[in-house]
Amino acid sequence: MALIIEQGEINNGGIVLSKPLSLPEGTKVRIQIEPIDTDDDNQSTTSDDENEDFANSSFFGMWADREDMRDSVAWVRKQREKWLERITRTE
Repeated sequence: MALIIEQGEINNGGIVLSKPLSLPEGTKVRIQIEPIDTDDDNQSTTSDDENEDFANSSFFGMWADREDMRDSVAWVRKQREKWLERITRTE
């Protein structure tokens, strides 16, 4: 079954949806609650200060001078091949 995402409001401890769900009665569902900040609905959750702090951290670009990681796709492919070798190796 496809994922359904709806918005609602908390009212007297219950969730009131803006429209009825089109699911059969008795359908078991998993609920994930994610509060919405109505003041900043279209704003990024990361501030400019946080982005700048991350870019200035000592970890940012720490592997920039590693020759074996110049082509990151090839590096990952090579690592996955090693994982596969461990799984399929016979002794």
